[in-house]
Amino acid sequence: MAMRFKSSLAAGLSVALVLAGCAGQPVERPVSTAAAVNQAVIPFVEAQAHAEEGGGYRLRWSAPAAAGAVTVLAGLQADGRDGRIVAHGGSAGDIRIASPGSGQRWYFTLKPEAGAPLTIADRGLGLVTAPNFRDAGGYRTTDGRWVRMGAIYRSDQMDRISTEDMATITALGLDLVIDLRTEKERTREPDRLPPGAAPLVLDVMQSTGEKGGDIDRAMEAIASGRGAEFLIELNRDFVVTDSARKAYHALVARVSAAPLRFVYHCTAGKDRTGWATAVLLTALGVPRETVFADYLASNSYLADKNAASYAKLAPLTREQLEPILTVRREYLEAAFTAVDRRYGSFDAYLRDGLGLDSAALQAMRDRYLVGASAGPAE
Repeated sequence: MAMRFKSSLAAGLSVALVLAGCAGQPVERPVSTAAAVNQAVIPFVEAQAHAEEGGGYRLRWSAPAAAGAVTVLAGLQADGRDGRIVAHGGSAGDIRIASPGSGQRWYFTLKPEAGAPLTIADRGLGLVTAPNFRDAGGYRTTDGRWVRMGAIYRSDQMDRISTEDMATITALGLDLVIDLRTEKERTREPDRLPPGAAPLVLDVMQSTGEKGGDIDRAMEAIASGRGAEFLIELNRDFVVTDSARKAYHALVARVSAAPLRFVYHCTAGKDRTGWATAVLLTALGVPRETVFADYLASNSYLADKNAASYAKLAPLTREQLEPILTVRREYLEAAFTAVDRRYGSFDAYLRDGLGLDSAALQAMRDRYLVGASAGPAE
């Protein structure tokens, strides 16, 4: 899958730039309107990159007019250091560019005339054998910083990674693979690790008799029409059981201790992994509704895999299977409610439930957030 970086990238992408949506951005560089702003603060309030099904990328961003003109660069490095100019736009933009080619993950740096730059990418990696493997970065925090992309990944099971998909994962340069599954799951379906990545086992469900990874118990819940209740109870367990609290403490403590590129996963990458992501993003300062949006995105990433499961698991019906193969807002809400009831606040949960001190949390923010704080939380 690996591809050579072509020297003609800048020219090719610039020619392919087209107008899209209601933004109507011209190809030529707009006249500067930038005012004096804090150069350490990323001015963008919204920024997204999406790989389009037919090829190419759609980039959208929005910043105050004071940010001035925006230069768009494309490259293969998550820090944007190899970026080459491919387009220009205004403080708000909605553009499409041709794909530099398949087989590589492309990053796009939005460089405003005033303020700090922001590097974004499509969160999904397009892996066939691990469809819910995706970047957990690229989200704005309540104080105007952004979660770094190319560092924090979440995934479904990693035992069936194909040779082609492993090449894509290897290119990420992961330092650590965190397995949240039970011993039974790990024995039955051991991980395939990319070169250079160390394994770390953190069994979330050990305290509850491996409920989360017990297929028999899950199937019993499905057959009895209690799939949704099963998942609600499971999400509460993520907050209150000893093994879950120990596992999530260890996850945050480990990634706070040094700057890492890491992935954490369970089986479907939506429940144990979903709460791990909620913990990380909330601790980093990402708004609650953004956390929910990331959680619910598993339904899209797993849609094809679930469709195959519906057919494979007949005569069980879709109505029986859907509650346990997908995620619902109420599942994650159950976990947040358990936090509030037992600890009173998420900060108290981090401190008293997970045993994380302010130094560890600050270290994590320093390592995985980019840009300076814009001021008090919005």
